[in-house]
Amino acid sequence: MIDVRKLIWSSDRDFNQEEIHDKRYFLVAEHNDLITKARHDLNARELKIMDYVIARIKPDDDHFNLINTSMYELTKVLGLKRSGNAYSQLAGSLNAMRKKDVFIYNKQEKRLTMTGWFEVVDVWENGQVQLKINKQFAPFLLKLKDNGYYTQYLLADTVQLKSKYAILLYKLMREADKDHGQTISIVQGTPDEFKTWLGAPKSYTYGRLKDKILKPAIDEINLKINDLDLNLFQARRGRQVVQVEIHNNFLRRYPRTDQ
Repeated sequence: MIDVRKLIWSSDRDFNQEEIHDKRYFLVAEHNDLITKARHDLNARELKIMDYVIARIKPDDDHFNLINTSMYELTKVLGLKRSGNAYSQLAGSLNAMRKKDVFIYNKQEKRLTMTGWFEVVDVWENGQVQLKINKQFAPFLLKLKDNGYYTQYLLADTVQLKSKYAILLYKLMREADKDHGQTISIVQGTPDEFKTWLGAPKSYTYGRLKDKILKPAIDEINLKINDLDLNLFQARRGRQVVQVEIHNNFLRRYPRTDQ
């Protein structure tokens, strides 16, 4: 068994021949169920890698193709320093993603999809990488305009967020923005629902959830994302918080031109 930590990276170049000035400005599009109903334990780096791979899907693709990339490209997109150590860590992340489970529940069909993220993960010592998304994700990532229930956002947004909780909350806010910033968008739920959506420890009290996860995630998003201005509200029954709302108060003053 090869220990990826001991691989010698003999090359440092971009194998992708596409003429793209900055791949960070790809759009990521995923079915709303993948944002609101999928349960998984990806960390921040793994979430960003998955967003990059999803961003490489073309709108008219009817199946998943092999994604050809490189350690050079991945470090550039993710804003990491290029080094043998960084490349080995990325290889470890890809290996972890290959083995991690994701569960997606379809309430209408009463069906639970259980799958892993990648069908193919190939890494060469020269830094070349090939990835292929598991075919079970086809209903959630392919031909999304046919059903209309999808969310789209810039890869540049998620790759600059450091916390996995900020990334997941960002996606929830984008999914809630049904009219593209013409009115205030709101994500609301019980404290337990927020713990589930964000993958927070189940043992957290609401106070711990707010102080350790919600408030830091909101602060990071407000600092780094130009068109999100989030505020947290809570409703109590007696002394117990029973409802949480996060509002995006940023409103567009002009019609969108990219629809």
